[in-house]
Amino acid sequence: MSAKPRLIPSAVLAVVLVAGGLGIAAWQGAFAEERGTIAAGDVCSNVPHRARVADILGSVLPENSSYAFSADVKPGHDLFTSLCAVYGGKLGDRKALLTFSGHSTALGWTEARDGEVVHREYGVGLESFEAGDKAWAGPRMAFVGTTCRKKVTTKPEMNRMVVTVIAQTPLEASDAKSTSVLKELAVDFARQVHKDAECEVPARLPEG
Repeated sequence: MSAKPRLIPSAVLAVVLVAGGLGIAAWQGAFAEERGTIAAGDVCSNVPHRARVADILGSVLPENSSYAFSADVKPGHDLFTSLCAVYGGKLGDRKALLTFSGHSTALGWTEARDGEVVHREYGVGLESFEAGDKAWAGPRMAFVGTTCRKKVTTKPEMNRMVVTVIAQTPLEASDAKSTSVLKELAVDFARQVHKDAECEVPARLPEG
């Protein structure tokens, strides 16, 4: 006598089907974290053209569920600094993605540039371009140097301003696109730094 086929209860079958569907959906990325957005108001206030910068960064920064910005400006006639850092990820697990930096220096331009290349990969592919007194850009860093003052009362050697924009994490773009983006951000930031530092010598930067 043949055994009768066992019937699967409808409730159990429904659970199996739902679980299977969830597994397929997850495998297809349905539950992957959405890319965080960057609004103009999120960008550091010491960075110019914040709406444009938000759009640029939103298109080239590595994908993260959220982005955060941190600014630090120390005004001073001799030792001016202006910083902005961009981080990706949730609080407690954030990673540095990109930094804007502007500060006074007494160094020569090549020496100042090399001093900013903390890690060797930042200096790969650097090529000079026309901006300020001296400028270089590559897929990981853009550097702009401008003369700020002819002389300073207490520290006459600190008459130069160095600006860098560094991709701490490689941008999600081709080397050519990354270089173009960093160059644009650095020139715009250099223009703002020159103004905020109340520099006395023309910046000799492209209009923007």
